[in-house]
Order: sequence, then C-alpha cells, then structure tokens
Amino acid sequence: MGVNNNMTAEQTKLITELAADVKPTVLKIEGGIATTKNNYGRYGALLSSLSGGNRKVAGLLALALIEAGANREGVAEGFKLFV
Repeated sequence: MGVNNNMTAEQTKLITELAADVKPTVLKIEGGIATTKNNYGRYGALLSSLSGGNRKVAGLLALALIEAGANREGVAEGFKLFV
C-alpha cells in the first residue's frame, strides 16, 4: 500500500510500527474463513475495540491494518459501519 505521502515522518513511523504490531492479527483474519464480505465485520469490531470509538485513532489503525496486509475494502467498510 505505502503510507500516504501527505503524512509527516513521525506519522509514517507510527503507522509502520502499528502495522508490525497488528500483522499477526491481520494474518489470522485473512487466513481464516470470512464470515462477512472482505472480513469487514472482524475489521470493524477490531477498529472499534482498539480505538474506543475515536474516529481519528481508528483512521490511523485502519491505515496500519492495510499496511499490514488487511483487505482494503474490508477495513474501509468496517470503519464506515463500526466506528
């Protein structure tokens, strides 16, 4: 994916570090049986839980999930429906 070019070096570093942290979870979700299209249910629940409902935090986490290999459409739909 590559992190957004409009981000500061600090923001890019944060997302890259978060991506490394969530990578095992992403691999588990992507390797399992999808119970919703593109796993949006799992990604939405994860974003909601980790962000505490804070949309800005969830946005950063969503970028990290995608950077870690999560399905982009699933993360986007989960964000839209759960956060």
